[in-house]
Amino acid sequence: MRKAFILLFTFLYMITAAACSTGAGNGNGNAAQSPQGDQTTKPPGQGETVGAPSTTEKKTVVFSTFFPDDFFKEAKQKYEALHPNITIELQSIESDDANLEAALEKFVKTTNTALLSGKGPDLIEMDQLPSGDYVAKQLLVNMSELIENDPSFKKEQYFTNVLDGITENGGIYGMPMSFFLFGLFGNKDLLEKSGVNVDDKTWTWSQFADTARELAMHTEEANQAVLGGSMPEYTLTQFVNDQYANFVDEKNGKAKFETAAFADLLAQVKSLYDDKVVSGDIRSIIFRLAQVNSPADYIREIRQSEFMPNNRDFKSKLYVKPHSDGLKPGSFFRTYKTIGLNAKSTVKAEAWDFVKFMISEEMQSGSKSTGFPIHKASYEKSAQELLKIGKVESDQPIGPMKGQMFEITQRDIDDLDWFLNHAIYPVQFKPSKIDEILTEETKAYFSGQKSAEAVAEIIQNRVTTVLNE
Repeated sequence: MRKAFILLFTFLYMITAAACSTGAGNGNGNAAQSPQGDQTTKPPGQGETVGAPSTTEKKTVVFSTFFPDDFFKEAKQKYEALHPNITIELQSIESDDANLEAALEKFVKTTNTALLSGKGPDLIEMDQLPSGDYVAKQLLVNMSELIENDPSFKKEQYFTNVLDGITENGGIYGMPMSFFLFGLFGNKDLLEKSGVNVDDKTWTWSQFADTARELAMHTEEANQAVLGGSMPEYTLTQFVNDQYANFVDEKNGKAKFETAAFADLLAQVKSLYDDKVVSGDIRSIIFRLAQVNSPADYIREIRQSEFMPNNRDFKSKLYVKPHSDGLKPGSFFRTYKTIGLNAKSTVKAEAWDFVKFMISEEMQSGSKSTGFPIHKASYEKSAQELLKIGKVESDQPIGPMKGQMFEITQRDIDDLDWFLNHAIYPVQFKPSKIDEILTEETKAYFSGQKSAEAVAEIIQNRVTTVLNE
């Protein structure tokens, strides 16, 4: 159920844009209990350091997640076997599909209340929680400081581009176990036949629009767009999130939508739809937004189009999703199973040590968890194992893909490696209040009911209110 829930919300976002009240520390509700030794001191200019975990005193680390998770259960068992004095208390919510939304709402509310009161679990899986609010309220530990002051943490062993990409307000406030890639799967045959130069490694949305107009002139099929699956108000929201800091200053509670930059963005999106470069309902498209979860998933996505029936087969390729003007080239990603550390925890040393254990090669190699592991060697090992097998089987239970075997080559792995090592732009998973404002208010502009200036003024006022709540 967890995987379906994650993929559903991710899919909806991409096509529309793209029991926690126990006390921290020892699990007995006593968040004010003093930890052993000086674990939370901040030497001048050095940031927070937590020291080494206790090897003798009994300690309990409370770890809260919304979904029960086999990876976390396995990590608990292995860690406790190595550290007999430490207990990892896993807390999760049991729910069925019918009550999932209500259970999630309760989980978020309960966790918010606990953290704001200075209690709550020591470790929290952040995927379903408003992590930005927690960072703004200083409820989470800045893990960048822990990394800097921990000689045992070798940052180069991880996808540092992803860790740098999730840095906000000067720090990392959640450690991801894995991540997904986002890009565009495109019709490689059509693009090569058109003769149009496609420089996806560097293209902005403006350049993508110019390329799309050229492609349209070389396309014989009727009713075809270059990109589809999203209405203009959601595409606009995606563009804003690509350059979020240009429009929202969360730290100082300021919005910047009554600007020429936002007016230009509105006009750019409208032009894409007016020229039928992008469409919300077109059936035949050259590119489609896509999420890639693993090397095997990548191979299936780029190979399966070659087995389409009725002479509709074509070769596919993963292209970089365009970025907004003014940003440097790079690919897009979303973190998965991101773990935050409660700033009020009394067992920070033990909690941090468990986080490091979960992202170690021991835990990440061979893990069947969804996503690319944040530990680089673990990914490289899985990729080489797949390459050694040489084929990937289709996961489709019915239809023309059932039973198909897709070849995998070193070139495939090399191409995928580029995307992984250049993933620098995080994709938002959950639509925020600001996203909702943008999609709601810009409809009037795209339908011709209001001017760009009128819409920008309303958005400016509403977003400012949200930022100062």
